[in-house]
Amino acid sequence: MRYTSIRGRALVVVAATTMLAGCTTTNRITWEKTGVAQGERERDENACLRAAITAEGGGQLLSPFCIDREVYTRCMEGRGYTVRSQ
Repeated sequence: MRYTSIRGRALVVVAATTMLAGCTTTNRITWEKTGVAQGERERDENACLRAAITAEGGGQLLSPFCIDREVYTRCMEGRGYTVRSQ
């Protein structure tokens, strides 16, 4: 059962990342922090993304959800990252 839970969370993160990417402007935003490997940055981004997801359908399966950009940004900044537009 634990495997299903992990797989479900991974699916939510992938879907949310895709939706977040679709909502961005033409400027790509990247997060930087000195001395952090790409894998660690990705884990931090995913954790902040999960923290920023809000359910629109009362938590029902397959209900729409939104990404609170301010929560996501505060989370990344709180972890010591700075934003860089490309």
